[in-house]
Amino acid sequence: MLVIFITANIFQHQWYAIPSSLLVATVIGGGFFGVFSLVLLLFYVHGIPTSYVLNDNSIEQYTLSKKKRSFSLLALFGLATGKSAGFTAAGAHMLARSREHIVLNWKDISLVEDYPQLHEIRLKNQWHTVMQVVCPKDQFDSIREIIKVKTQAKKQISKKSHEVKPTFEKKVLLTLIIMVCGSFFFARLPIHYIGLFSIITLITALISVWSEGVKKKVFASFVTIIPIIAVVAAFVFKEVDMTQSGAVYALIVELISISFFILLGTKILFKQIN
Repeated sequence: MLVIFITANIFQHQWYAIPSSLLVATVIGGGFFGVFSLVLLLFYVHGIPTSYVLNDNSIEQYTLSKKKRSFSLLALFGLATGKSAGFTAAGAHMLARSREHIVLNWKDISLVEDYPQLHEIRLKNQWHTVMQVVCPKDQFDSIREIIKVKTQAKKQISKKSHEVKPTFEKKVLLTLIIMVCGSFFFARLPIHYIGLFSIITLITALISVWSEGVKKKVFASFVTIIPIIAVVAAFVFKEVDMTQSGAVYALIVELISISFFILLGTKILFKQIN
């Protein structure tokens, strides 16, 4: 919501409305966050009892929720309202019920990640997690060894609970941020970021995130240098305009976007982003 509001303000040159958009998005977003957090707290404060069965060819997960009847009644009530929100709630309930019993063949597992501090083992198919095996503290090591034997040559990765998300998810998130921050350059902001520089910045940033090896470093250096050159060129050719109403707010947004690309390129160069 914040991105949509601020993008609309920038492209319509209603820069003075940026603080209001920030406030509205924060209040509405905070309200949704508070309501959903309360609902989750009420229903899941004691957790969801779950059992696992390890077979020769597969692992099964059973969700033993004691609140199935309550959720079913809520879903029926949602349908009875005849409102779109009610249908959405009922659909969410059906989706949740579909996850009550999961069967995963050992041969379909391509990656195993274990988190000793959380007593959790994550079974993955390519990049996404298909099952989280939460173990009793005293059985974690033995269960991990059983899964290791069952998956045999599958890659094993041990991670701490505070580590970052897997590389693929990180790249997807960075791509979304690149597209959002880069879109601001195409509007005529206080520091006029020339269109050619905008396109080059976006392309080099995306290539640096998704490429590997020397190519990654080369394009990361471009991502670091190009925004600096673009800002210097704007000042040299007097393409800086602070006369419009709300120019300070627009300038802050622009500087955040420029700083993001410089920081992105720098972190890739120093191998902090894989």
